[in-house]
Amino acid sequence: MAELGTHFTHRKSETGNPQPKGDPRRCPTRQADFQPCSYGFRPKRSPQQALEAIRVAGNQGHNFVVDADIQGYFDNIQRETLMELVKERISDRRALKLIRQWLEAGVMEDGTVRETLAGTPQGGVISPLLANIYLNKLDRIWAARCSQLGILVRYADDLVAMCRSASAAREALRRIGLVRNRLGLTLHPVKTRLVDLRRGKESFVFLGCTHRKKRSIQRNPRWHFMQRWPSPKATKKLRDRVRELTGKRQSGKDVKQIIAELTPVLRGWGNYFRTGNADREFNKMDYFVVMSLRRWQYRRGGQRPTKRAPFTGDQLHGMGLHRLMGTVKYPAQATPRRSSLSRVPENGMHGLKGDIRNGLA
Repeated sequence: MAELGTHFTHRKSETGNPQPKGDPRRCPTRQADFQPCSYGFRPKRSPQQALEAIRVAGNQGHNFVVDADIQGYFDNIQRETLMELVKERISDRRALKLIRQWLEAGVMEDGTVRETLAGTPQGGVISPLLANIYLNKLDRIWAARCSQLGILVRYADDLVAMCRSASAAREALRRIGLVRNRLGLTLHPVKTRLVDLRRGKESFVFLGCTHRKKRSIQRNPRWHFMQRWPSPKATKKLRDRVRELTGKRQSGKDVKQIIAELTPVLRGWGNYFRTGNADREFNKMDYFVVMSLRRWQYRRGGQRPTKRAPFTGDQLHGMGLHRLMGTVKYPAQATPRRSSLSRVPENGMHGLKGDIRNGLA
């Protein structure tokens, strides 16, 4: 924990706004009365649990979604309101004084100290926990007065409300807006929207995943089930990182060095997204990584592609390159699979190859 009077350094997001860092689980402030709908920055909670809650709710008929994003959340938290909420949990005046000094410590940006009049200290270990305390008011109001409208899923400042009807979704958005106004926050005008999931009409992005309903031939082709996979933004970010690690500046390295740098990046990305329906995106990414290494090989050798045998995928994976395909771990099935027409359940193709005649493969 930083000493009092020091300033916090911070990192910036892709949009240029500072983002909090740190592990709030190290802070002694109690989290016991946080609502079950809150998944961000909490012990024994994870983004995958929030994603799974959305999948389950969607498969249970919650087809109308309020996709809400709070604009500049960590920068616009009202400190006096936050301190009043903290006092509901902490009575020790020394601890309250410590938290207030922490809030007023300011930040150091590019070597210059900048005082902040609102928000939580960027880079502070306690910042994510304080932000959770602030939005816990929304969670409690939803649980007490709005639970009949649908299911709320929140991860830090990103939240969705899964509703069974369009009218319930509109009312949920209105009530979220009322609580937002009481907290002095503003919903992002572009990112906040109402989504209709019925029969795969629309999709939304939450925690880096695209969520959409799709038909499932393996279960019931007349029904649509929730699926999720890496969003275009998440995929682009990984592709850019792969290009960076296999670019011209890396020509002086050995292929095993490149693979050693690529593997933890691919494994971390894959571990995050492997619990959904990411097999197609994983296959595309494996191909992209192999082709990127081939281009690196050509540049390093200074020869035309025809003068040197290119690396194969098997060769690269044999050298230790992480393979994404085959690591997908599907969540619990929404409904049991239909019996296979070929009587070979492990095949799982169910006639998709078009070679079924008279019920026999």
